[in-house]
Amino acid sequence: MSYDALAESVRLLEGAPPAGSARLSRRVRHLPLAVDRDGDVAATMFLRRGVSGIPEIDVHSLELIDGVWRTLGGGGGPGDETTGPRPRLADLGAPAVSRGGGGTKRSSGSWLRLRQGSWVWWAELHVAEEVAVLRVDGRQLPVAAHGCAVVVWTTRPPQVTALDAAGVEVGLIPIREPGYRAGR
Repeated sequence: MSYDALAESVRLLEGAPPAGSARLSRRVRHLPLAVDRDGDVAATMFLRRGVSGIPEIDVHSLELIDGVWRTLGGGGGPGDETTGPRPRLADLGAPAVSRGGGGTKRSSGSWLRLRQGSWVWWAELHVAEEVAVLRVDGRQLPVAAHGCAVVVWTTRPPQVTALDAAGVEVGLIPIREPGYRAGR
């Protein structure tokens, strides 16, 4: 990895805006794409230039312990879709589609932390052009022009509603439990 994941994630959590476009170059080797925080857990998403120049997505899960953010782990995968044009709702067939997700075990800690969920889960979303904001349970996540978003939770997937620029509901976005398989 060619960047300090913890430092860059903390910048996003402290209010640094994600990149407006997902364009990498020889000089720009990584970009912050999205962040979501739910209490003392968070997930951040970055686009980075892989060794062969191919775009890769990195997602990092974090936990706030004693006022300090710590990375728990994360995952990654291909980022080709991210650099292309953002799909329209009619072409995507839904307000957003999940490109993947994952989870990491929380650090061992207090009884309260374990009661809130012993894992940090996330879903990676590719969001339609018409969607400006995601309402995730009680929080609002603005969607950058590139259309990438990440949603984090600890006990069960949150209800996610897509809103347009005027605040009108575009539709619900189903978030499945990690490890879900159709027909199971």
